[in-house]
Amino acid sequence: MAETEQTAKPQLPPRPPQQQQQQEQPPSEQPSQQPRSLTCKYFPMTLSETDLDALAPGEWVTDDAIDFYFRYLKHRYFPDNKKYVYITVKLAMLLTTRAVESTSSHIRDLASDANALDYEMQCLRKPKNIRVAFLPIFGDGHWSLLVYRRGVSSHGHGHRHRRNGEKEEEEEEELPEFLHFNSYLNSTRENHTQCARTALINLLYVFRENDPDMVISKDSYKLVVKNCPQQTNGNDCGVFVCAYAYILSARIAAREDTRRAGGAIHSIVRRFSGIASSSASPLSADHRGASDRLSFAEKNPAKDSPPDSDDDAAWKIKDKDAIHPDSMRDYLIKVICKSTTPTSKNHNASL
Repeated sequence: MAETEQTAKPQLPPRPPQQQQQQEQPPSEQPSQQPRSLTCKYFPMTLSETDLDALAPGEWVTDDAIDFYFRYLKHRYFPDNKKYVYITVKLAMLLTTRAVESTSSHIRDLASDANALDYEMQCLRKPKNIRVAFLPIFGDGHWSLLVYRRGVSSHGHGHRHRRNGEKEEEEEEELPEFLHFNSYLNSTRENHTQCARTALINLLYVFRENDPDMVISKDSYKLVVKNCPQQTNGNDCGVFVCAYAYILSARIAAREDTRRAGGAIHSIVRRFSGIASSSASPLSADHRGASDRLSFAEKNPAKDSPPDSDDDAAWKIKDKDAIHPDSMRDYLIKVICKSTTPTSKNHNASL
């Protein structure tokens, strides 16, 4: 027994005096181990290694990581398109936490604070130009995604128009719609839906303050709680918000590309149609109205492909569309590493 005890003791030998002395060096003589800063190449934002480490499975995604990815989506899909807006986390926090009051002074202060936080993007100054806005909502320790869709008039536009040359009338416009994507509906439906409702009402107040011509109030909206893929743990909510925003942004961008391609083809057809009609004989011109040929120049683009109409299927996220949280975390790490430049001297190229 004595030999057994003696052989077990050396498993944890004391540190040699030299190692202890090296451990106790003054702070000024110790090697620098400051975390790296990751500076974005495309827009003014910096992340830390803590934000990157928080993307490991089982960790809570940081506010800055979500903010970064939302700005990345804007840069990737709609860099010069002001119709699609990604609200920053700080601005969304203001809209979520500020109490809802309808007094003019409260709304004025709210809009002033919101515009101050929006000084860089300035996406709220002209709300009529916004077709879709993405808001990351945080409340009760949980993240969700709120999407604003501008109301579309029954005539496809929502402009003022004249009828019979007499008086100007306002076309009937549908209410703005808010879609709420919550990955933890069973536990947070009631409380977190209220957080989303507070954010959307305050957003509408900011819109109205920035553009008094917008006829909106706290009751002039539709809030739809969407069925969507659900998380199976208590730490993936931020990852699901990024996944929802990615899926919807990719769909919208694809629709925009299709619309632009269709518009280009339509323009070419109209141009050739005009050339053909100008070179036609007088006889064919006299009987143009009786022709059974389709004249592309007479088509109404607003009726053929309403620019403001969105297929409801594009705003559904089904289980088959879901991205595994760990795969989404890996993707976010790759996006951040590819889009940033380490500013620390101790850069590890493998990251």
